[in-house]
Order: sequence, then structure tokens, then C-alpha cells
Amino acid sequence: MWNFNTHLARLEEQGRPIRVGLIGSGRFGTMIMAQVSRMKGMRISVVADLSEGNTRKAVDRAGMSAAAIVRADTTSRVNEAIQAGNMAITEDSLIAIESDVDVIVEATGLTEPGARHAYQAISNGKHIVMVNVETDVLVGPLLKSLADQASVTYTLAYGDQPALIKELYDWATALGYEVVAAGKGSKYSPDLRKSTPDTVWTLYGHTEEEVQRAGLNAKMYNSFLDSTKSAVEMVSVSNMTGLVPDVRGMHFPPVPTPEIPSVFCPKEDGGILSRTGVVDVVSSTFHDGSAVEDSLRWGVFIVVASDNAYLRNTMAEYGVATGGGGKYALMYRPYHFVGMETPLSIASAVIRHEPTGAPAGRPVSEVIAAAKRSLSPGEVLDGEGGYTLYGMAETAPTARSEGLLPMGLANRARVVRPIAEDAILSYEDVALDEDSFAFKLRRLQDDTLAPVKS
Repeated sequence: MWNFNTHLARLEEQGRPIRVGLIGSGRFGTMIMAQVSRMKGMRISVVADLSEGNTRKAVDRAGMSAAAIVRADTTSRVNEAIQAGNMAITEDSLIAIESDVDVIVEATGLTEPGARHAYQAISNGKHIVMVNVETDVLVGPLLKSLADQASVTYTLAYGDQPALIKELYDWATALGYEVVAAGKGSKYSPDLRKSTPDTVWTLYGHTEEEVQRAGLNAKMYNSFLDSTKSAVEMVSVSNMTGLVPDVRGMHFPPVPTPEIPSVFCPKEDGGILSRTGVVDVVSSTFHDGSAVEDSLRWGVFIVVASDNAYLRNTMAEYGVATGGGGKYALMYRPYHFVGMETPLSIASAVIRHEPTGAPAGRPVSEVIAAAKRSLSPGEVLDGEGGYTLYGMAETAPTARSEGLLPMGLANRARVVRPIAEDAILSYEDVALDEDSFAFKLRRLQDDTLAPVKS
């Protein structure tokens, strides 16, 4: 890792800390606030959220002083607060974007506002850190292209799984290894695809008190459980690396960590893969819900191969888990701290003008929408983590050739013909809001960036 500590210390000494504009004061936004407030060389200068009350709760949870907070209704008022060394709060995201900040962090987790905020930040010459992976998988390739044209940095958030996997991928490929598979750990069983916001806390085992104390969002956490979030994160990795889903929806095998390289390798070597160079997820539970011992529940991994027998033997001698008769080796990180590590992306974007993960060019994969239950004409879909849909990873060329509906456009779409349970939705199944900003950006991306052939 590049020595951010030295550079941040220098900015602190010079009285020129990085000025951060944060949009979204939910769980991830609160983590970012708590971490940045304890760092040198960086300040949260303005926080924008539709609810001032939510922001003030986040400030309290983050352990920040409320005395230095200024409510601001104009950009000039935000700038005055920044000059005075205070933190401004506002309910207008555009005020934050147009203020004298160096970088915008988009942490709403919502596709429609996320697309607008990222576009506005780029248009205003601000670096943009996307904690919002949902928006990235829908229009990230276009936003990255626009950011490059504007000479600003578009980056995924370090600490979240996609950027951490990209770091492992870059490490391996720089050293000349072939990346056979890359992915993350997650709780999964097929029946969980049908979970809803009504069942999520029982399935997670959280009490109402725990939910309220941590400020957890049922729909967001349900997207973790119904596998949509896994599809979103792995498609983001796919678009950064060129790795693709081996099968529609990925495999999700329940596997202990040491056995990952024996499973995520080609079939001819005893694994499950029909090809190399894939993204996938390893489950921390068996399909009956029982726990896998020594699982990678919170971590990320890559499986690598080398054509050199000496290097393969050396890795095994160092205690690295191997599979396929020693041909494949596992590299992993057992944890991720999204929110708490995001400040490293902020520093990289502002100081180095380099992303900690971003789409490499044209779309490689897509998150497509499938029905949790049978759907009837006239019903309105509720998008990621809701009652009607779950997301699956698919290659972008297949999704385009079959006219499949991206999950990011499904929220508030109206069903126009009967859809069977577990059916994959197409554009022809729904009426979309063509006035949606995310829809317009997606159409522009479709017109200008053809998918990469897999």
C-alpha cells in the first residue's frame, strides 16, 4: 500500500486537509464519519442527507462533536462553514457537490440518486468515491469514462469487497500469476433468494433492539441475504477485471476456506469450473442452513495458478492452501471494513488521482432481475432487497442479446405481462420510467459502450 500516512500528515501540518463531501448518513456514511474524524489530513466538510435528523443521529453514533456542526441551506453557507473549520449539514445534495470540497463520497446505496450525484460531481470537477456499488454496476463504465474526460477520479470504495478483490487481482497479475477465480464469502442457500424485509431479521438472528441500536436498514440487509448484493459486488469485480460468471447466478458452493482452491478450479482438475477467469461466491452455510466450519464469511479471495513448478512448490512450502494436485493456490483476506477503510480511497483519489478500483472500460457483466414470486400485470417492482425480485450475475453480451432487465432499472418499474416465479425479467416485461436519470445514463451507456465479448 502506498504511504498515505506520510502524505496525510504533511497535509495536516500544512493546514490543507482533504475536504470531503459525504452524501448519505446511513450505516456506511456513519462509519466513514467516525473514521475520518479520527484521521489527520482529512475532514468531513459537509454531509448531505434527506433527513437532517438522520445526520445528527449519525454524528452522535460516530462520536463527533455536535458543537462544530452548522446547518446550511446554500452553497455559500457551506463554504463559510468549511472556512471556519466546521462541518456543514444539508438536505440538498447539490449544495454539497457545488461547495468547496475536493471529493464527493456517494453512500446512499440507491441507484437513481447515486447516478445523479456521481454525474453532478464529475460535472463539477470533483473526484467521486462510490460506496454505491448498485449504481456502479448499472452505469459505472459510463461514469468512469466521463470522469476520465473531466480529469477527475472515479473510484470504488476501498474496504468494500470489490476494491479489495481488485487489489488481490492486481497483486497476482502484476507478479505474473493467472487468476483462475476471484470472489467473496457470504451466507447463502437457495431458499434465501426468497427472503423479504419481513423475514430478514429473523433469518439474520438480530433482535429489534440490535436493529435499532445499529440503525440497520431491512431492505439493504435483505439484499445481502437474498444474494442480490453478491451479484452486484461480483459484477463490479467483473467489470474491473474482465473475469466473468462461470454460470448464470454463479455457483455459491459451501466450502471451508482451505478447500477453496480445490473447488474453484477446472473440472478436469477436480473442481467445479467450466473455464478459468471467473467471479463467484463461497457460501459460509450449507443449503440446510448449518454453518460451514472455517468459512470465509466476511472475506475475499483469489485462486491463482503458475506455470512454474518451482513457484508452485514454494507457495505450498509457505503453507498456502492448494488444490488440483498443487496447481492452484489460495490468497485471501478474512475480513473487510467497508466505511472504515473508505478514507484510503478518498486519499488515493485526491492525492494520487488513482482509483482503488474502477470499471476497466466496456461492460463485462450485468446484474439481471429474477422474480421472487409470480408477478401480475399492474404490479410495481420494488428493486434490490425487496419483496418482488432477486438479482443474478450474467455476462453482459448474453444480457444484451436476450434483452434482460438490469436490476438497477427495476425499482418502481410496472409489470405489463404475467411473470412466473424465478423467471428472468426482460425489458418487454415492464414499463420503465423513461424520465429517470439513471435510465437516461444507462441508455447513453448502451449506445456508446458495447459489452466486452466473453
